[in-house]
Amino acid sequence: MGQRIIMHFGNTDVYGELNDTETAKAFAEHLPTTVHVNGTGIDFCGQMPLELPYDEEQVHHGWTNGDINYNPGGGWFAVLFDDEENSMRYGDQVIMGHVDGSLEVFHRLSGPYDVTIELAK
Repeated sequence: MGQRIIMHFGNTDVYGELNDTETAKAFAEHLPTTVHVNGTGIDFCGQMPLELPYDEEQVHHGWTNGDINYNPGGGWFAVLFDDEENSMRYGDQVIMGHVDGSLEVFHRLSGPYDVTIELAK
């Protein structure tokens, strides 16, 4: 199992767990970090302030709702919470982890956020 994280979307805290991939471990080493994200209705996505290593074999199309992903081609961080059934049309996905608990919290969030991500205590 990987490391637990907490993502602060304004006054809303969302917990997740990073996996044991090279990408997730490198991300954890740079925490805390802040990523400016925008909501699209299916995710909160923003440009990473750093570049992460990745294994080419882990780059794929699609996601499972709740995935925390890194897009190596564009350097994007994303928390994906909807549209799993249509996600295969989106490539360049590297799964770093998964959100703990209900994803309904994301449907109540709106607007851009400066999300601070840190290791959970």
